[in-house]
Parts: sequence; C-alpha cells; structure tokens
Amino acid sequence: MPELQQRLDDLRRSVQVLPENADAAAVSDLEKQARSLLADAKNTPYEADAQALFGELARISNPTSPVAATVRGLLRRARIRIEIAGDDDDIDEAIDILAEALGLAPRDPDVIAMLEDAAKDNAQARQRVADLFTRYGVERKAAPPPRTPVETQNIPQAQANNEAKSQPPIYPTSAGYPAPEREIARETQRRMPGQGPTYGGDVDDTLSELTQAYYAGDYQQVIDQANRVLSQQPGNATALEYRQKAEDNLIRGVVPDHRIPFDARVAYNRANSLVRAGNYDEAERLYREARDLAERDGILSWKDAEQALLDIQDLALAREMINEGDRLMSADNWNEALRKYEGALRVVANDPQAEERIERVRRVQGDAEGASAQLSMLGGSLSEQAAQLQTVLGMIGRLRQTLPNSQRLAQLAETANARLNAIKTQLNEQAQSALNRATGATSLEEKLNLTNEAIQLLELAVKLDPGDTTMSDLLLEARSNASDMQRARQVIERAATHIAQNYDNELLQARSMLSNMMQYAQDTRYRTVVNDLLTRYIERAVAAVEEGDVDEATALLQTMHDEPFNIVGRRAEITRLESQVRALRQRGRLRVGSIIGGIIIIVLLVGFLSRPTWEAV
Repeated sequence: MPELQQRLDDLRRSVQVLPENADAAAVSDLEKQARSLLADAKNTPYEADAQALFGELARISNPTSPVAATVRGLLRRARIRIEIAGDDDDIDEAIDILAEALGLAPRDPDVIAMLEDAAKDNAQARQRVADLFTRYGVERKAAPPPRTPVETQNIPQAQANNEAKSQPPIYPTSAGYPAPEREIARETQRRMPGQGPTYGGDVDDTLSELTQAYYAGDYQQVIDQANRVLSQQPGNATALEYRQKAEDNLIRGVVPDHRIPFDARVAYNRANSLVRAGNYDEAERLYREARDLAERDGILSWKDAEQALLDIQDLALAREMINEGDRLMSADNWNEALRKYEGALRVVANDPQAEERIERVRRVQGDAEGASAQLSMLGGSLSEQAAQLQTVLGMIGRLRQTLPNSQRLAQLAETANARLNAIKTQLNEQAQSALNRATGATSLEEKLNLTNEAIQLLELAVKLDPGDTTMSDLLLEARSNASDMQRARQVIERAATHIAQNYDNELLQARSMLSNMMQYAQDTRYRTVVNDLLTRYIERAVAAVEEGDVDEATALLQTMHDEPFNIVGRRAEITRLESQVRALRQRGRLRVGSIIGGIIIIVLLVGFLSRPTWEAV
C-alpha cells in the first residue's frame, strides 16, 4: 500500500509540472505509468485517485485537441509534399508547412523528425532546417550507441537486478485483458481467514445506473460505479465489460451525439453542406465554430468535429495539389502534373477530380507521344502520308480542345501543318505535270487516264486545303475535261456502231458525230472509225460509178474531201474514182455532142430534100 501511495504521489507531481505544450512522448510515458498504476490499484483504497489521475492524463494526451489536430494536419500535408517531391519547390513548401507546425509544437518529435528528413534533400534545405532549430531552440539528440555483446556480458549482476527493480511492474489492463480482481480477492481471503468477499444488496441498482451512465456518455461515472461493483463482486462480468468500454471511449474521446449542443450540431451540418459544395474555407471555419461551441458546453473532445477538420485539411491540400497540377499542365510539364494529381489522390482516396485529371493527363501524354511517333515514322505514297497527317492533325485538334494554350501541342501542330503543306505542294506539282502530259498525249484513253490521275491528286490537295481557290479552279477544269473525254469516247463508240449498220442515215449521223470531235483527230480509235466511215463512202461511190450515176459519185467524192475525212489523207481509191468520174463525164459530153451533131445533120438533110417546097413558098 505505501508503495502505491508513493507511486501515486510521484505521478501526480509529474502531471502537475507537465507544461501545457508538452510533447507527445512525455505524455505517452506518463500515460503508460498511469495505466500500470491503475491496474495495480484495482480494488484498493487508491483506485479512485488512480482513476481520476488516469482520466486527467487521458484528457491531456487527447490527440484531438485543437493544437494537436492542427499539428497533425500540417504533418500530413508536409509528408505528402515530401513523398511526391518532384523538385526543390516541393521540399521548400514542405519545410514552410513544418515551420508552422514547429511554431505550434516546438518539441513535437514527429515535426522534428520530418524536418530532419527534409534536410537530407539538399544543402539549402539543411540550412533552412538548421535555422529553424536555432530559432525555436531545438536540440538534436544523438541516439545512444547500442551496447555490444561484450558490454552486456560485463554488466554486474547486481546492477542488472537494480535496473530491473527500478522498472515498475507491468500488469494487464482492462483495455486488453481482465483486471486481476480475483487474484486480489484470493489474497485478501488469505490475509483474513474466515472472511469472504462482502456483497452489497445494491449491486443490481448500481449496474442499472452504470448502464444508464454509459449510454448517457458519462464514462467517468461508469468507471467509478464499475469499480464500486467490482469492490463487492470482483469477478462481475458486466462491470468489467462496461469499465473496459468506458476507459477506451474516454481515451479515444468518443462523445455520444445527444450530448452535442444544438448550435454545434447546426454548425457541423452546415459545414458538411459546404464541403459538398466545395467551399472548404467556410466549411473549416464552421467546423472550428462547432468544436468551440461543444468545448464551451463541457465537451472537451468531439471526435467527429476534429476528424472533419482533418478531412477538410486533406481536401484543401488535395485541391491545392490539383491546382498546382493544372498549372503544370498549362506549362506543358505533364509528368510533374501527373505526380501532383497522384499525390492529391493519395491525400483523398477516390477523389473524382484527381481521378479525372489523372486519366486526362495520361490520355494527353499517350496521344501526344503517338502523334509525335507518327510524324517521325511518316512514309508511303503521298495519299498515304496525307491520310496519316490528317489523322495526326485530328488527334492534335482534340488535344488542343483540352489544352488550348499548350505550346507543345501548338509546336506539334505546326510541324504537322508544315509537312502537310509540303505534301500539298508536291500534289500540285504532280497534278500540273499530269495535266501537261494529258495535253500532249495523242490517245484519248491516255488523255483520260492522265486527267483522272490529276483529278485524284487535286482532290486530295483540295481536301488538305479547302481554302485554296487556285487548286479548286484547276480541279473543276480537270473534271470538265475528263467529262468531255468520257463523252467523246462514248460518241466514238456510238459512231462505230452506226457505221457497222451501214445504212445511209446511220452513216450520215456517224459523220456528223465524228465531225464535231476534230480535237481528238490524233486518237487512234477516232482515226480508225473515220477510216471505216470513209470506206463505206468509197463503196457507195464505186457503186455509183458502176451504175453510171456521175452526179451521185461526184457528190460522194465531194463529201470525202470534207471533215472528218480530211484527217486520214488522200487514198488511192479516191483518186481512181475521180479519174473514172471524169472519164464518165467526158463520155457523156461526147455522147451529147454526137446527138446534137446528128440532129443538126438530120435537120440539114431534111431541109435540103424539101428545098423545092420551101423555095416555092
């Protein structure tokens, strides 16, 4: 008993001299001692004092105090900055955040450890951290070297025993194992033989009050009443269970909702609505207001509000990193932007804005790399290259809708357009060459093929640059020429069909059709059809000569000197027919002269014979 009193007094003095801004390590050591003391003082007169001291330490070590919550949020932001550090700016930002945390908690070991971790990055960071440690009077303590096996063996046994005795005994606590009430009761019976444990008649009433106090959130009262029951019934399972739950809730700062003041709950709910609306600054202010209202009502720790403050800090940090990523995306630093977005996603898991931006930057990177690769591997015919460039330009156009101010995409588009202009120039040159060759070609088929080739090239060029009026006019002219050539080819074929029928009307129609196509006089097919038509006229002229029809033969021969027969030259058959017609004409003239001479002779003879008659008259 005197030992428990001494330990209780020592612990109380340690708690009284503990400063308000004590670091977590010192409070944690005192809390361990208080747990051990509470376990030893169970079912003793010192249990109430130990319980009260434990509750005071639990409030001091509460991790959800305003300062501790702020420091923890700053530590989280700095840790994220260090983990995703892509350059020195992130380390500087992390040191700025840790400097704020060091101002709130100069002896916090986590802040100091993280500052030392940040100092390892570069010389400038080391200098800044050293200045901060000097400003706040932080002393770097070197870790003691571990004892070697030889030193451990040389430790005297008496010294080892004294070190073991100096350590307080470790007992299982109610948070992990049942307290040793039964052992204490057995020891009491052994010391007071013949007397068993005393059971009061108000145990049931106390358990009922204990249950009501637990659900009312008065956990200290639950612990006191449970200890009162356990003093009478050391093994009472209900009291042990409720005492364990109350101690855990007291340490963790759990507060039932019905104990939260109405004004605090209203501010808390309004802050939740602002979080959903994205107004994090106003939401953080309302969370702090709700926490302050709860503290003024006697609730020193409201876990929901403190957790909400931590969450809102995470959300603010995630939005800050997303904004930095957007700035880096605008500066075409896509890799660092991706790191920022991924860091924001680590801060707030499943954040839709971070996930959407990660997907977008990966898509932009993939499409840009694909477009650059296609530009570097451009090959094939001009039409194939033009198709590839159009695909690349379409891809770049979609990317520029996402990043309209990207210089990298603008440069990529400029390169693709330069390649496209070069291809358009080549298409124009090849089309002009094809049209020139079509003009100098003699065959209609060759003219048509060359013109169609030029049309394809011009169509592709116009498709690449619809605003080029020169190319558009040239395309229209080439299409018109191709249409005329196709129509001429059809006319030649129809004329050949008429000639094959060998009727006068069909031959006359074929001659009229062929006479209108003298511009294609060099075409082999055209000349063949004209020659066939001339043969048909020669046949008819021969028949007229044979029949002695000089006028018909003369008319046919005259027709053979007109278009389109003049393109085939003068044939021997025509010369022979002309000689025959001239001979026929001479014979005809001689026959007429003979007839006229005979008539004159007859008239003279009749006049002579009838001379006596007409002389008398």
